[in-house]
Amino acid sequence: MKKILFCLLILFAGGAVAQDAQIIKKDFEAIVAYTHQKNMDKVIDMTYPQIFKVMPKAQMKAMANGALDGMGIKTIFEEVPLMLKLSPVKKLKDATVCLGKYNQSLVLEFKNPSLVDMMAKTKMKDTRIEKLGANKLRMKGTQYLLAIKDKYTNNTWKYLRYDDEDAATNGKILSKEIITVATQLKTALTNLN
Repeated sequence: MKKILFCLLILFAGGAVAQDAQIIKKDFEAIVAYTHQKNMDKVIDMTYPQIFKVMPKAQMKAMANGALDGMGIKTIFEEVPLMLKLSPVKKLKDATVCLGKYNQSLVLEFKNPSLVDMMAKTKMKDTRIEKLGANKLRMKGTQYLLAIKDKYTNNTWKYLRYDDEDAATNGKILSKEIITVATQLKTALTNLN
């Protein structure tokens, strides 16, 4: 009887992890689509709520919608295969996490061509920058998104960028345990190529 109960528990746990992976995959695709559509309300609804302690929702939305436009830069997301890869879902002491790696490509059109040269010289670890003309460049590369389910998300999946450029902000809002595991997951996904 104990063996049967143990087997049922293992099957249930495995089923829950598989279900989480399906939810995360669907959500990742949705959040990327909302980003491309510039539907910031939907993106914010899916964002890990602790980020709003560092950057209020209104500020995040204003930055996303107006920061580049205000500098005379138009953003065009290119449709490229996501090539989404998910890490295993990891249950931690106070949270469950999963890291996703995907491709992204966008074209920036500048009203001020002098900004093109400045941006073209910018070095980013996971992103290649290619000058397309006097007022255009392409940024193409790998992005990382961390799925988190914990007490702050009411045990539902919410998402947070986990690129190197976001490390300082993430360090302010994530527990050391989440950062340690997410970094390990990122290293494993990076080595998957």
